[in-house]
Amino acid sequence: MKKGAKTMNALQKIYALRISLGIMAAFLGLGYLIAAGSISRNLILNPSVEVGEIGTTKPNYWFPSENGTEWSTAYARTGSRSLRINVNNASAEWKSNAAIIDEGNTYQIQGFFGGQVKAAQFLLVGRWFSDSQGVNFIKEDIITIPVGNYTQWLSLGLALTAPSGAKSCRILFRAVNGSGDLYGDDFEVRQTESLTKLLNSLSIAVIVYLISYYVIKRIFILKVEKPQKLFTMGIGIYFIAWLVCWVLLYTIFVVA
Repeated sequence: MKKGAKTMNALQKIYALRISLGIMAAFLGLGYLIAAGSISRNLILNPSVEVGEIGTTKPNYWFPSENGTEWSTAYARTGSRSLRINVNNASAEWKSNAAIIDEGNTYQIQGFFGGQVKAAQFLLVGRWFSDSQGVNFIKEDIITIPVGNYTQWLSLGLALTAPSGAKSCRILFRAVNGSGDLYGDDFEVRQTESLTKLLNSLSIAVIVYLISYYVIKRIFILKVEKPQKLFTMGIGIYFIAWLVCWVLLYTIFVVA
């Protein structure tokens, strides 16, 4: 085989190896975040309100008031179920499980809503408690659902900081002396993302790259025309493979 052909064959193997190592680095980075408990998950149980015991009138981990509420199959954003509040100058509410949180951290509290709000005081509420059972009330943050006719699902939410002493949080979907027929679905309490997670994973990718250089150098130093370029050879495709794989894996794990 001619020298040029040998070099081309070596380059192909190096690039293939860089891609494989980039994917491996993505798995290692995600594994580190999982082990460290750094991946933000939705803290609300049964957030799309699909799961409930046979014969019951409410989904698991959700608690309705007596009047004006329905676990509905008429309208849903995800699956076939949603939470309905149908009132006329009256009050009603759905209350989630108590999600364990840490004081001082910032959490995205969110829900999706469809239907009609005829008069104000339909609300999405983040309520904070000083115990893990969601009993000892500290304060609440209120997001008003505007008056309107929502034929498409409306996303509403805010990034809220857990107050001092807070250990749990509940989401409330409620009407207070309101009028309307509104459905809620896909609720969320999730700690906000930080750049630190990406940087930690990037650090692992850099370490893998540095180690892999010595392996590649040992294997290919006599098989390429310019051994001095082995360090940077394939660096772009390595980090592209790492980033694409890491984003995909992270997204799948967070949504799951």
